[in-house]
Amino acid sequence: MSGAKARKPARNVELGKIHILKAKLGLSDEQYRAMLWANGRVESSAQLDEHGRRKVIAHLQAHVGARDRGRRPHNLEAADRRDLRKIEALLADAGRPWEYAEGILRHMTSGRVERIEFADAAQRRALIAALWRDAKRRADAQPGDA
Repeated sequence: MSGAKARKPARNVELGKIHILKAKLGLSDEQYRAMLWANGRVESSAQLDEHGRRKVIAHLQAHVGARDRGRRPHNLEAADRRDLRKIEALLADAGRPWEYAEGILRHMTSGRVERIEFADAAQRRALIAALWRDAKRRADAQPGDA
């Protein structure tokens, strides 16, 4: 019984992610239900088991990531692109858009740096560290993965 109680919060978090991603993509109810059927063979996200929820989340995150790829910063030097790839990987893993990283950067620099293209190496490294901490927090919040 305690195992079922431990899984319920994770289930709710995953269902919340599904609905947030649905909203980010602007899916109509009809499109959403078609996607649920295609990926989980269910008519409602409440009917998804753990595997189904994770499959649907991965599917939606892939589409959110595809939509946001056009916002990727450009015109960076070769050394800067290495940092950019790290930032991009951390954002993709979290299912977050580039605007999230730029928001962190603005916060860290008190609004002095608006875009990743204008960040110096130290600011980019600090941004990567912040995204790593975010990833660690998300990993620590996932019960039962150990």
